[in-house]
Amino acid sequence: MKALTGFVSVDRPQEKYYRKTPISNIDVNQTVYELIFNSNRENMDDYAIEYLGKSWTFKELKKETDKAADSFFKLGIRQGDVILVGISNSPEAIIILLSLNKIGAITKWFDIRASENDIKEYANTSNCKCLIILDFLISKVQLILKNTSLQNVLVVKPTDSLSNVMQAGYQLKQKMQGAYASLPRDSKFMYFKDFIKRGDADSNIPCMTFDKEKPSIMIQSSGTTGKPKTIVHSDYSATSCAKMFSYWDLPLGRGKIIAVFLPPWIAYALGNAIITPLALGTKLLLSPTFDSDVIIKHLGKFTISFAAPFHYRYLRDNFGKLSQKQMEYVKQIECMVSGGDKISAEENKEFEAIFDTVLVNGYGNNEGWGALTVNPVNHNKYGTIGIPKYGETIISYDNKSGRELRYGEEGEICALADTMFLYYEGNMEQTNDVKRVHADGKVWLHTGDLGTIDEDGYISLSGRLRRVIVRGGFKISAYTIEDKISEHAAVKECVAVEVEDSQEEHVPMVYIVLKDFDLNLQDIQDELLQKCCSELKEYEIPKYFRFVDTLPYTQNGKYDFRLLEQMGNEYVNKCR
Repeated sequence: MKALTGFVSVDRPQEKYYRKTPISNIDVNQTVYELIFNSNRENMDDYAIEYLGKSWTFKELKKETDKAADSFFKLGIRQGDVILVGISNSPEAIIILLSLNKIGAITKWFDIRASENDIKEYANTSNCKCLIILDFLISKVQLILKNTSLQNVLVVKPTDSLSNVMQAGYQLKQKMQGAYASLPRDSKFMYFKDFIKRGDADSNIPCMTFDKEKPSIMIQSSGTTGKPKTIVHSDYSATSCAKMFSYWDLPLGRGKIIAVFLPPWIAYALGNAIITPLALGTKLLLSPTFDSDVIIKHLGKFTISFAAPFHYRYLRDNFGKLSQKQMEYVKQIECMVSGGDKISAEENKEFEAIFDTVLVNGYGNNEGWGALTVNPVNHNKYGTIGIPKYGETIISYDNKSGRELRYGEEGEICALADTMFLYYEGNMEQTNDVKRVHADGKVWLHTGDLGTIDEDGYISLSGRLRRVIVRGGFKISAYTIEDKISEHAAVKECVAVEVEDSQEEHVPMVYIVLKDFDLNLQDIQDELLQKCCSELKEYEIPKYFRFVDTLPYTQNGKYDFRLLEQMGNEYVNKCR
């Protein structure tokens, strides 16, 4: 056995966990459009998508994609144009992505909860001439349209791909709820369903040639830890991700069905749960909504799920209410993948014990095209975020000395990844802060997270550079407080945030969700305070404890730290 040097970048101990033979031989030097259809050229009659009970083959998907590409070309869309897209998961989302990629246009995805001013800023920053939205956004767009360069607004209805009967039912429901949005009498607006009919699937429009440095897809950062930014990726991020996932032991490939319970405006969904599985021949089960109960609604329809911790927590909390058949469906799931936020080792064990199926935890960010790490299915190490993608390197890094740290030493988690973003739109200063050249001459992605790496290559997070509470000059990791409080048997979830304080300027405050709401809150608080006093440093002890029924999440499935801080400061002000 080769002796360890103490440095993961040299030893690469994680390599023993990858597949010896990939699911599919992926060529990284191609566009996303080519990736999907070249990878499936021998299996075009296989199903690619299922949505609200209807399925499409790869052949049908390609035909609609080629029609849409011709329609966009006739509209005047050309290589390098940026198209703003605000829609949910649907066949149209994939058709729009692939058709615009075919002709070399750039899709800029945004959260459908964006305000009209957000939409205006997204459009103007990229000089967008075309906007694609869900129908309920029509009223917002009308407010800002004259203040943009937008010339065309294509409107998607969630039922566009379905039968006339289902479409009629959807419109009736919208009218009854007072949410029905009709198409304005404005020539700039057109239903996407009518727009695509203009296209010819057999037209010979110019197709984009692959260029690993060319912008292809833009996504927005969540903004939960700072000012939101537009993250620019090339096709190389997507093709590299597909190749690397083909070496992981996740049950992807032909005959598998992946449930996509995440919004397409984040890389975890668009890159990891949509583009990569399609490239590997996996059928997508798309859900237009991402509510906490979405897994239960689709039980029995998928073999692997990509979701957020709050989805699995909801399934756990309501498992006892499932029918026997539904419980059997849960056990038949081959693997559950969790990302977007942390789950503890205890939670991971609990999930697997209840669900009787493996649940692996992953980690990543939009800058790294979603997942940077995932636990191997057959070697799941609870409490860690797993190992790097095949062929990539992740280290623990000391920013002061500018060197890689040894096993077990805490530093910033940095990644040498082919899926790394190109730049932040219009912000090279912050780009250069995140993408840094190390002593080896290579550009590394700095995640802002602190962690350690063990001798098997598994990574454990211990804190966040940007999620630090400063109290009297002392820096406190919110994770340190959360982990101690979460050890208490009565605690279900815990989040620590920084709040303003009249005596100490800033102090830690903890939000706690209990497993049993009938407990005496004062007794529990006394026990938690005593535990903190005995096990934490004095300056780490929370000054404020607040018990809540639930914790708020962002649409991306992460704890909403901004909202919690705001709520905390309001609470503290009332207590004065």
